[in-house]
This record gives sequence, C-alpha cells and structure tokens, in this order.
Amino acid sequence: MEVSEEATVAHGRLRCVNENTDTEHPEKLKVRILGLQFDPHRLIYSTVILMTALAIYDPGPEASGQSVLVTIIGVTLAPLFALTMAHVFSDALDLQIKQRRRLSGRDRRHLLFSNLEYMYIAIPPTLLAVVLAFAGIGAITVLDAVLWLMLATLFFWGVYAARVARLSGWMQLRFGFSYGVMGLLIVLIEIALTH
Repeated sequence: MEVSEEATVAHGRLRCVNENTDTEHPEKLKVRILGLQFDPHRLIYSTVILMTALAIYDPGPEASGQSVLVTIIGVTLAPLFALTMAHVFSDALDLQIKQRRRLSGRDRRHLLFSNLEYMYIAIPPTLLAVVLAFAGIGAITVLDAVLWLMLATLFFWGVYAARVARLSGWMQLRFGFSYGVMGLLIVLIEIALTH
C-alpha cells in the first residue's frame, strides 16, 4: 500500500517523503530540497566518495590559476561520473536478470536519470571552487574549503537523521558530530592507504 508521509523540517524547505510506509523498504525514502526530490542514501554516498577523491588529490604548493580550477572540477566530476555509470550498469544488469526480459528504452532512461542523483553532489563544491578561484584564493585553500563543505554536509545529514527520528536538539547535535567524525575517519583511512 503506497501512502505518502511528509515530515516538515527546516521551515518547510526540506521535506522527508516516504512513498512506502513499510519499514522493510527504506530505499523509498526521498528528501525534498527546494522542491526537488533526492535520495539521501545517494547524496551521502557520493559525498563520501567525493571527499575521498578530493582528499587524495594534491594540487601542489605552486598550483594556482584557472588550470587548477579545471583540474579540481575534473577531480570532482570524474569519480562521481564513474559512480553514476557503475550504478547504471549494475542496476541495468540486475533489472534484466530479475525481470528476465530485455530492457526497454524507458527502463534505460529511468535507470540513467535516477542514478544521476550521484552527480548532484558535485554542484555545491564546484560552485564554491569557481567563486574562490576567481577571488584569487590559492588551490590548496580552495580544496580545503570544498572538503570542509563536504564535511559540513555529513554533519547536516546526521542532524537531519536525528531530527526525522524525533530526537532532542542535543541528540541531533551529537548525531551530526558523530556522522561528521565518521566521514572524516573514512577520508583519513583512505589517505593513509594511498600515501
């Protein structure tokens, strides 16, 4: 039975829409931000992937100018594009195996557009990088600012998850801090493994 539940958070601009009240299918949960629906799982997952890619990237102390900006944008988009295409590919095979039929053009378009959500997380850091680079900020500072932005989004998701679970304000902050620290630990482990 499909029932739409909505819980308003953050003055009505952020909504949690659960298209299926069955707790066995949490993947149906969508968050509405500025009128658009997003899958929190995909946004959080791509945030951690992006943080890892940016943390590993080293522009060097001499790096500056527009070439570094182009490189940072490339480092932002490349892993998210690979993640998106990997999910499109695996979801297509999975769907074809489960449904035991050839996929239609409609199926393929749906898979492509639904998995583009992994790319959406590139928009805020790219905009931030462009603004800071054109303001004359150095490459390492731009990269650090983008990483702090990504870490702040993990904090936000922790607070949001606690708020949707109707936890107290203090618990919301604890959850935000905990998830921010977990995201930071993932990035630090990746840096330790690659350097």
